[in-house]
Amino acid sequence: MTDVMPWSFTIEFDAEKAAHNGYDVETLYEYVDKNVQQFGVTRLALGTWKANEDNRVESQCRSLSFLSRQKWVMQNVTSLTAFERSTKPIDYIGIVEDLFPERICA
Repeated sequence: MTDVMPWSFTIEFDAEKAAHNGYDVETLYEYVDKNVQQFGVTRLALGTWKANEDNRVESQCRSLSFLSRQKWVMQNVTSLTAFERSTKPIDYIGIVEDLFPERICA
């Protein structure tokens, strides 16, 4: 994993959950990459993306919102951590649990 930087996010998938749901984690990371590219984020490493420098807030927020609405993400995710203005981690799964509990898969 790369060093943590402002305006980036990391996602970690659970290999056991993924296998149970018919996925392998490498495929899930590829799905994430293909889907969030539309918002201008750039993949830095496996599980880590950086927001578009020209539009950091919009590119990151739209990416995270999109991912939290995907069943294939929420069924298999272990953690989704965002970094905004600093390198202080933000538990995005916790935010989803608070604001959109219907998106959380047991």
